[in-house]
Formats: sequence, structure tokens, C-alpha cells
Amino acid sequence: MTSPKIPTTSLNDSRIYLWDGGRYPSVTSVVGMLPKTGLQFWIAKTVAQAAIDMSDVGLAPQQKDHHWLKTAANRERDQAAQVGTDIHEIVEHLAAGEEVDIPFEAEGFVDGFYSWRDKFQPEWRMAEETVFGWYDNNDDIFEDTPHGYAGSFDAIVDIKDETWLIDYKTTRSGVHPEVALQLSAYANAESVIRPDGTTAKIPDIDRFGVLWLRPDNWSFVEINAQQTPRDPFFHVFGALLGTWHWENGLSKTALLPPLASGGSRPRAF
Repeated sequence: MTSPKIPTTSLNDSRIYLWDGGRYPSVTSVVGMLPKTGLQFWIAKTVAQAAIDMSDVGLAPQQKDHHWLKTAANRERDQAAQVGTDIHEIVEHLAAGEEVDIPFEAEGFVDGFYSWRDKFQPEWRMAEETVFGWYDNNDDIFEDTPHGYAGSFDAIVDIKDETWLIDYKTTRSGVHPEVALQLSAYANAESVIRPDGTTAKIPDIDRFGVLWLRPDNWSFVEINAQQTPRDPFFHVFGALLGTWHWENGLSKTALLPPLASGGSRPRAF
């Protein structure tokens, strides 16, 4: 995960960027509104494996084990997120030509990065920058409702004569389709924003890709996104942005006070 350089806070497990007096949800938090149909099965599998591991070492069940098992999926998620953060930081330094001490557990990931770099010979134009943008679906549905967003992308590079917007992924399960929503949101944002308050134009993007890095293999996957407000993936992102606002405030305005109420009791028959 890219570490943002713009100040952030959190709201209901969402990252919120603080920019120019406003509060804007992160691109990844918005994309996270997608239904996660496989998540419940992964959680069940993770808890089951934790229970098996506990029984294998002969631990007697105790009251505290209930909490330990219940949080098994969170522990594995957080561990994977930390690996992703560590690899992102290492790659950022390597892309800048800096010397980096590579820990043993990161060597396979870094070797994959070197292989990709040697094969494609990218020239970095931007790295680990934050963008700010607006989604406008042109029908006033968001009138008087915040609809800005912000997010931090991994890299914009030139490969041969084309400019690529690239995201690094380290997830065990591979590259998933929703990354197209993420990259489209970055490319169709208004500008790059910087901690000193300055902004910069987002370069024209020709192609989109994901560099997937694992300890034992790597892959460079092209993504079918477009740098145009007409990109259908950008419109899906906009719909999810509306869903995010529903979950984080708009839903609280839906119910008005009851027009009437009272007690009731069973009727005698």
C-alpha cells in the first residue's frame, strides 16, 4: 500500500485525505465498497486453520482463545498489508536509485522487481504521488453532497515511447479486476497535490499496468482503463463513491421521525 504524503485521518475504517479545507475519501476506500463475495469463505478458512494449529500444539481451550480465533483473519490481513507496505517502500527507494538494505524476507519480491525493470527499462516520471479529483455524472445527483476523492498512486513511468500508470501489488491471490477502477480514478483526477500546497498536472497516460510481485514469481499485467471521464470504469468508481457517501452519512438522513407510534398488546380471543 502506498503511504500518502498528504495528511490523512480515518472514518469508519476509511482513509480520509485532508486537503484545502476539505475531507475526501481515498480511492482504495471507495473501491472497497465493492461486495466481497469470497471474503466470508476466506475468513472461515483462516479461523478454521487457526483452530487446527492451536490443537496441533496441544493448547487447552480457554476463554481468551475465543477472541484469538475471532481475530485470526484480521491478524493475517494486517500481516499481508504490512508486507505490501514494506515492499512498496523498498521499491520506491530502488526506483529513485537509492541504496537499500534488503531484508531476507523481501529478496524474492525485489528480485522480481529487478527482472521487470531489466526487461522493460522504465524511466520514472512520478512515484508515490497523491492526486485529487471530482466525479461528476452530469445529472445533479450529487448536488450539495461532497463528491471529491483523493488517492496515492505508485508510479508513472515511460516505457519506450509510451507513458504508463502502474500499481504495485503483492497480494497472494493475484491481480483482481477492481484495480481498473483504482487506476482510472487516479488517471482521471484533477491534479497531483503536494504537502506544500502546490499542484501539478497529471501526465497524459497511454497505458495502465500492474506489477505483481511475490516471493517466488512476478507478472506485469496490462489493465484496460482509459484516461477519459467517459471511461466506464470511472463511472463504476463514481457509483461506488455515491455508495461510500451513503454508508458514511447519507443513510442517516433517510428516516424522518415517526408520524405516530404507541404500544400494543395481544388481543384476547
